[in-house]
Amino acid sequence: MESSSELGVRRRGPQARGRATRAKLLEAAEELFTRLGYDGTSMGDVARRAGASVGTLYHHFADKRALLLELIDCFGDRLAAQRRTDLDFAAFLGEDPRAAFSTWLRKAHARLRARPSLYLVVLGMAGRDDEVRRRYQRVEEVAVERLTALIEFGQRHGLMRAGLDPQAAAFLIHHSLDMAVVQLLLRQHSAPDPERVLTELTDLICRYVLEEKR
Repeated sequence: MESSSELGVRRRGPQARGRATRAKLLEAAEELFTRLGYDGTSMGDVARRAGASVGTLYHHFADKRALLLELIDCFGDRLAAQRRTDLDFAAFLGEDPRAAFSTWLRKAHARLRARPSLYLVVLGMAGRDDEVRRRYQRVEEVAVERLTALIEFGQRHGLMRAGLDPQAAAFLIHHSLDMAVVQLLLRQHSAPDPERVLTELTDLICRYVLEEKR
């Protein structure tokens, strides 16, 4: 007769394999969505990339949209798990907050332009799918919370304007960045020059949030 511990191992085995398969399917979907686009990817493509059967894929996900929605939720979970401390904020701002914001924006733009990202896929889908937009709102809320905490840190240390409402300022900055990404990377505008847009956006943010030096 099997012991309870042996039964537990047997029960956990299939569950672990199922989770591993699901993770592999999500990884394949993210890679293909970012490389081929959401519309350019089929369920068959995902199954082949993951090394699984189409039946296995449909066992875990009802359709391609379900894959995207879970990827958004996973993205939000990872972002929420990345807690930032005062030491992190101090390291980010350094001795020159204006330079820190400029470097941050340019690195983000270069990274997104050089390598496709699920972030761009989600932004593109959010305008045409209400559920994608709703799921992405959670990601936005986490991003705004983190930016709010950064502004509050800056205010406590005399780096950012004391009169700012941190949450409102964070909301405005986050959505300004999203709009800039949509226009520069998704719609691929060539005029004005993206470099000039980043320079002006940096200036706009810094004039808005940073305390003027006397």
